[in-house]
Amino acid sequence: MLTPRIEQADSVTICRRGFLFAGTGLLGTALLPGSALAQAEQVGLRTLSYNVLACKGYPETEPNRARLVQARPQMVQRMALELGLYAPDIVTFQESPSEEMVAAIAAAMGRHYTYFPGGFPGAVISRFKILESQNCPLVQGPRPRGLFTRHWGRAVLDISGSRLTLYSAHLHPSDAAVRAREVTEALATMAADVAAEGPLLFQGDLNHEPEGPEYPRWQAAGLVDAFVAGEGSTSFTIPSTSPRARIDYIWSNAALAARRQACRILFEGAFRTNPADERSFALSDHLPVVADFAALRRQ
Repeated sequence: MLTPRIEQADSVTICRRGFLFAGTGLLGTALLPGSALAQAEQVGLRTLSYNVLACKGYPETEPNRARLVQARPQMVQRMALELGLYAPDIVTFQESPSEEMVAAIAAAMGRHYTYFPGGFPGAVISRFKILESQNCPLVQGPRPRGLFTRHWGRAVLDISGSRLTLYSAHLHPSDAAVRAREVTEALATMAADVAAEGPLLFQGDLNHEPEGPEYPRWQAAGLVDAFVAGEGSTSFTIPSTSPRARIDYIWSNAALAARRQACRILFEGAFRTNPADERSFALSDHLPVVADFAALRRQ
């Protein structure tokens, strides 16, 4: 079982391209009233899940191809800036770019990171220290053949002396039988953490809609969907051009769900295209999901 490297970044780290968030005020120590960072501090914990399509941008069409190709060398800065506007404490990527690029994004945001290798890798970028990280965590044995071919990872974060357990997943998109087996394995792995008094987050691209057979299985295991219809401008996460399905989620255990404050899908900014501009592009074909929870108690 592979254990990905955990990279710790200082809060004023400058990435290799010389991009400094502290200079823009996004990571400054002074909190301006009403700012995104001040709001994030007030809610205690803000987490965001995002399938980033390897940071390639979407869609690539004849009208926008030249602009998109020109923008790709800037994707570290573009991704870090857009995420930074929301001041997330935790970000998980699905269909992550290379570890080198994740490290650069984390550095630009002044965050720690860990990386989950796979056919479509995953990553965690966190304001909090990452205490543990495990790629493809299972109750026992190696990864079953054909399962978790995208990614499945676990990390433990230190949040002001409280340990938060975080699971990140990208399940099979087209084979329902394989996906059902992945749900079974994931639930077995998470069972003890879901039942614990400590906080748990489970987020990612699960490749099923709420009407699918997988959804009630998560609920029956004690997980709580952070999203409530009516919060935000859309209830869907894909595609970013004209969203019509919800397959990206943030779940928590009961201990953390009791502290939920809000959750919405970010159909805005650089996460979506401009319908009036055929040359526009979004950062990904998915939209991010962001959730806020009240401050955690020390354990």
